[in-house]
Amino acid sequence: SHGLKYDDAWLENRVAMLKQAVGATTSCSRDLWAGKPSEVDDLLGSVVRMGSAKGVATPVIKTLFTTLLTREKLARAETELPIYPLLEGQKVLGTICNHQGQQLPAASTLAQKTAEEYKRPEWYVCPMSSCILSGGNCEVPAGVEMGWEVELGVIISKACHQVSKDHAMDYVGGYCVVLDLTGLSVGFEQMKYGLSWTRNKVSHSFKPIGPFMRKGEISDPHNVTLVCKVNGKEVTRDTTAKMKFTIPEQIADACLLTPLQRGDILLTGAGSLGKLQLGDLVEGHLEGADPKFAVRAKLVAAK
Repeated sequence: SHGLKYDDAWLENRVAMLKQAVGATTSCSRDLWAGKPSEVDDLLGSVVRMGSAKGVATPVIKTLFTTLLTREKLARAETELPIYPLLEGQKVLGTICNHQGQQLPAASTLAQKTAEEYKRPEWYVCPMSSCILSGGNCEVPAGVEMGWEVELGVIISKACHQVSKDHAMDYVGGYCVVLDLTGLSVGFEQMKYGLSWTRNKVSHSFKPIGPFMRKGEISDPHNVTLVCKVNGKEVTRDTTAKMKFTIPEQIADACLLTPLQRGDILLTGAGSLGKLQLGDLVEGHLEGADPKFAVRAKLVAAK
């Protein structure tokens, strides 16, 4: 595939050599993920060409070869495929107090701080196992009071670490609408003592995510309106135009904190918070977007 040629004798010798080389594909895999030429795809390409020339079917090898080339094109940003965060991503990073004029609840925090006082984004981190697909149930632990927030999720397209905000949008593959469901009676109680947000954010099913939207589906992610409904009634209408930190600033800071991988999601912040109870159906969508990109979930008691 990279212009290298193998004659029959050399190919046979090479196959025998690779069979004896334990772990030989490790460096090849690294090359592929880095978007560099690899001996593996050249070898598979040669096998496919030989099979075609001699009339020998090589369906399995041809499939592997196609997969390798697709993976390499993704690494080189030469092609675009849908991203499936629950399968490909590792984590969700959510910003705290990222809308202008916001302030954390006085009764639930150790020290008060407005959005304007933050010098950089502040984050909480959830494993991807906290997420569910739209249409699922949010399983609420016994005795936990819940709250709704709706946010724009930024989906990372390729691994990035320590990138500048000037290049940050090159790592955005698309977007999704996310319901950032929060345990009000557990996390905020901890925050009174300056403890983390972990317990109220990362429980299984607390992060329903909507379908993947390609990057081009949103012309300006810094000027979209997010609508949240509970049992069919609109409860908030927020805009990303009020974000304290822009998406490039968020990506640059997040990947300085920890490397980001394809499928990871950054939550850009919510402008409103409201209470929920068991049995409620909560949904979020982008105003003007195709309804198929909406996200919804029902609150049920955890079994």
